[in-house]
Amino acid sequence: MCYITFMKTVPLSIRLDKDLHLLLAEGAQRTRFNQRELLRHTLRLHLREVIESEALAAQPKLTNVEPWPRGALAKAYRQADKDWEAVEAAATAAQGQPSWDD
Repeated sequence: MCYITFMKTVPLSIRLDKDLHLLLAEGAQRTRFNQRELLRHTLRLHLREVIESEALAAQPKLTNVEPWPRGALAKAYRQADKDWEAVEAAATAAQGQPSWDD
């Protein structure tokens, strides 16, 4: 049994310069493809090469520290809030009574 799957096509509107449009028309006359087929065929054959040649160089990492897992930062802030309240309470208790003589 043979199954045939069809890809969905996505229309894409592009503006062509006059010289590119003329070249496309010439290609359609000189090949067995119409203009749309010629564009699709050209993209299939050469798009990967263009992407590789024009791709931006990868930026090096600023650090080798991995990011925290999701939710870990919120958990750390909750813990820091509890710890900070204990620090403030200890600091207030250590100050003693205020005096006008200070």
